[in-house]
Amino acid sequence: MRDAETKIKWHLNKETRFPFGNASPLQEYFEPIGFPPPHENRPWIFANMVASKNGVVAWKRKDASDDPVAVILGEPNRPERAADLFFMRYLRTFGDMSVGAQTNREQPNLIQTPREDWERGKYPQEIYDALYRARRERGLSHHPRNIIYSPSGRLNLDNAVFNRDDVEVIVVTTAAGATMLKSVGARERGVKLLAEGETEFGAAELVRVHERLYAEHGVRYLNCEGGETILHALHEAGILDEVFVTVTDVEIDELAHEGVQKIFDFEKESAKLVAEGKISPENGFVFQRWRFNEH
Repeated sequence: MRDAETKIKWHLNKETRFPFGNASPLQEYFEPIGFPPPHENRPWIFANMVASKNGVVAWKRKDASDDPVAVILGEPNRPERAADLFFMRYLRTFGDMSVGAQTNREQPNLIQTPREDWERGKYPQEIYDALYRARRERGLSHHPRNIIYSPSGRLNLDNAVFNRDDVEVIVVTTAAGATMLKSVGARERGVKLLAEGETEFGAAELVRVHERLYAEHGVRYLNCEGGETILHALHEAGILDEVFVTVTDVEIDELAHEGVQKIFDFEKESAKLVAEGKISPENGFVFQRWRFNEH
């Protein structure tokens, strides 16, 4: 799949003010997007997510095969699905990564890197070479640090991310969660623990922990890929700066699922549509960039 099939053409309010990221790692596949600088005392935090045509992003899974994202994306061989995947990997080149504990539980093989293991040999190697080169040119580690939010500390340390010597893992947790993780050998596996609050953390704890990620670990850009619980918590704390969302042309029957979760009402939340694009004018997928906080 080449340029004409998978490259997102951004046509609305393209971000051009900021130099960071304002160069394409591989022109055939990616347009530059540009990022504002981090805040004075915390990272620039952005999210990347997929939503159905009617705004559904997730639901309570019936079993391991009931994957909301796969259903929302639709037919697997469509070029727009590859475009979404490549763009998701592109966004992993700007800094470090994070997910909530539930995502880690539901996707035990997930390691947030520019190329996941299952992609090896499936797509052109030149894409991945360019993405890793972009990280290197930005002075970043080869793989992003994977940061997992888990107030309780109830994580399965047999999951893949905890068993990779080349990926640094930080668990954001509470004092109680840190005690639990230490008791099951998290530190012996090289997992770093960052605790705020006693048994849970609210907005104030989330703000402090991201200030610590900035000051103690040098995290400057943080890409959160979900789930909805942590994304809404970050937004309520006022520190979710922007969201990249792929809106598909698949409509979900909300009555067919339990625990349906929907995307932010961006306009109601006074977010600004910074950019919008498609891979072709007639294509059904719309790629959007919504910004909550301005620099």
